[in-house]
Amino acid sequence: MTHTADLGDQARGHAADLVGKAKETAHRSVRDATDQARQHVAGEVHGAAEAAQAAANSFDSNGMQAQAAQVIASHLEDAAERVRTLDVEKTVSDVSQFARRNPLLFLSAAALAGFAATRFLKASEPDAAAPDGQPIPTPHIHEGTDHDPA
Repeated sequence: MTHTADLGDQARGHAADLVGKAKETAHRSVRDATDQARQHVAGEVHGAAEAAQAAANSFDSNGMQAQAAQVIASHLEDAAERVRTLDVEKTVSDVSQFARRNPLLFLSAAALAGFAATRFLKASEPDAAAPDGQPIPTPHIHEGTDHDPA
């Protein structure tokens, strides 16, 4: 019976090693994917900052439009740098701790963010088009009229 118990202990040890290696591999994969996404977002924000800077340069340097575009470019560049240097694991930990301390506030903020994301996505959807690619005309309703437009 001791030999069977030893085999069981060895099997559990190997299983624990495999689970540990799988967790480490998964953690590394998630970290790599997160780093790639973070760098991509930072690049996109940096590109927007460059576009704002180009817009600022196209205006009269003393004009209000140039100053506004310059401020926007500066803020976007700051945001790009913050995204570039963001510690995702610490941020996730901080958000988790906040959610545990303030669950109602966290759920409210998540619902608000979801609502805002939905509105943003709906606003950016392309207009509906007929099968031939032409826009579908919207009917015009004339208020205060009793006649049928048809």
